[in-house]
Amino acid sequence: MPSLSPSSLPRSARGQITWVTAAILAALLGGGYLAWVWVPVYIVDFQARQVVRDFMNRAVKDRNDDRLRADMIRRLEMLATDQIVDERGEPATVPAVTVAPADLVWERDTSGAAPTLHVAFEYVRLVELPYLDRTVEKTFTVDFTQDISIPDWGPSR
Repeated sequence: MPSLSPSSLPRSARGQITWVTAAILAALLGGGYLAWVWVPVYIVDFQARQVVRDFMNRAVKDRNDDRLRADMIRRLEMLATDQIVDERGEPATVPAVTVAPADLVWERDTSGAAPTLHVAFEYVRLVELPYLDRTVEKTFTVDFTQDISIPDWGPSR
């Protein structure tokens, strides 16, 4: 059976982009664009969840809930910033995660056998889609309940 050399192939089969190649390239470019836009947004959400878990762990030994709430809100506001256009049409920098103290649920339940702490809130991120000149609102929900009993590690040495 004779082998086909590149010169014996039809002209349309040599070095041209097929529709499959174009579809794969378009999918890769679209996926890269979505990753470029959305991965930083979800990284900040992950960091916000870490901050909440950290303050829930601090609540095991610290019973001053008002100070913990205020410190957590301040820490969430320092995670990242967003560039927006204010009412006057000028660019402004705002915290990416903004939680009003009234919107933060912080419930310490010590009535049960194991004391628990419930922390919940929602925040909205404005995500700008470059090259499309659109802005999308994405609402993130954080809702955790954690056991805050002091562990007994046995007698100390």
